[in-house]
Amino acid sequence: MKYIIGLYVVMAMMVCVTLISGYLLNGEYWAIASWLITGLFFFGTLFYINARYILSKKKGES
Repeated sequence: MKYIIGLYVVMAMMVCVTLISGYLLNGEYWAIASWLITGLFFFGTLFYINARYILSKKKGES
């Protein structure tokens, strides 16, 4: 369950970065925001890979 919460937090952070970049900063720092979103995507991918590994390991034990 903690992996799903982690993925949700990463996804919410991606949306927040997009909204802050677009509305509060008027798109002036779009390149930095793009790099942040890319980093968050890779971080979320690590959550996904870890969850698949843990869940497949638990399924094999039972």
